[in-house]
Amino acid sequence: MIDMMRWHRVVVLLVGLLLTYVTITGAGIQLADMRALVTNAPETDPDVLLMRQHQNGPANYFVVTAPDYTAAPLPATLDQDTAIHRAAQLGRAAAPDAALRLVELRTYEGKVVAHAQMDKKHMAFDLDTGAPLPDSALPIPPLPNGFTSPRQDFKALHRSNFMGAFATVPNVVAGVAFMVLIVTGLIHYWRLFRRRRQMGKDSIFWRGGNLWRELHRWASLISVIVVLSLSVTGTLLSINTIGVPIYQWLHPRNGGPNPFNGDYSSPLRDEELSAMTSATLAAFHQARPDTDIKVLRLRYFSGYAQGIVVAADRDTTQLVYNTVTGAEMGLSEKGYPEMGFPFGWEWNQRLKRIHRGDFFGMSGRWIVTISALALVYLAISGIVLYYQAWIRRYRSGRRSLLWK
Repeated sequence: MIDMMRWHRVVVLLVGLLLTYVTITGAGIQLADMRALVTNAPETDPDVLLMRQHQNGPANYFVVTAPDYTAAPLPATLDQDTAIHRAAQLGRAAAPDAALRLVELRTYEGKVVAHAQMDKKHMAFDLDTGAPLPDSALPIPPLPNGFTSPRQDFKALHRSNFMGAFATVPNVVAGVAFMVLIVTGLIHYWRLFRRRRQMGKDSIFWRGGNLWRELHRWASLISVIVVLSLSVTGTLLSINTIGVPIYQWLHPRNGGPNPFNGDYSSPLRDEELSAMTSATLAAFHQARPDTDIKVLRLRYFSGYAQGIVVAADRDTTQLVYNTVTGAEMGLSEKGYPEMGFPFGWEWNQRLKRIHRGDFFGMSGRWIVTISALALVYLAISGIVLYYQAWIRRYRSGRRSLLWK
């Protein structure tokens, strides 16, 4: 019969410190998130900004930004078609020799803002008066690479960014190691439990060994499902991240646009704005009846004519529609710029939400947070238990690092 406990010790010995490092830094990310969520930190809080980064696509795709979460919806009496045309006219008047790349309606300080991108320049106008507005009326730009916060600091350590392009390889090793520990630990637990039942001891939790061992056993049993989920999703996310530099090496851009923030727009024509507006609003109101709109944007992205709505719902949801077919579009579509993720951008974000728990709401966040702390204890106590067993053997003259 396979000695599961021996395999358990092998994994603890080989990668115990790595597991401890990954779990502590991962728990740090989760605690930074919970600090922001529990204290209702403002939308401008650095941890909140980084928590929401990339949820709605890469920099060249997402529309919703921090101000939209607290912005007022567009007035119910606003004629969106007329307003979109006026926004386009204001942009063309301000930059007559430039191409209209996007046109948008949003609110700012009680005003309806006409936002137009003319080639690379973004402009904001008061829709009613046509007066130019400051850049603060525009959606905030993507966060720079050097943007820091407690969450980002823990994340950089968790992903071992200091190691370069393939930094998440250790995370893959840690994820696989955790899965091995979970399987071997459960098999060992089941064998012990079965022997105890034969002696008439049916308790799932029992005392035996020192306090480190008892708590290790109990924490493992209580958190096993969530810990397994963290291990699987963390491993898949790490593989997805590793795929990016591999793809970039196999498919050099040769001066082409960066898929994460390049411009994949095409010029808009005034004569198509009404049809795009109508198709977007019809699709949105069919999917979300009685829901107000915070932002309405028209654009071309990778050849697709798109209408984007930021809904005035609890989550400030970004919805993207194909204005030719009326179908809702996701973050990964045929013809979109290839990011290099083996599982695609859409699944990358879903895996993140499962990994940190918010896929299941705030209760999921709490469960993952508690399980992350349990995981820290399991990693540390596993090393302690191994050391205690080894030091006893060492003192009795048995100095092998691995034993049956």
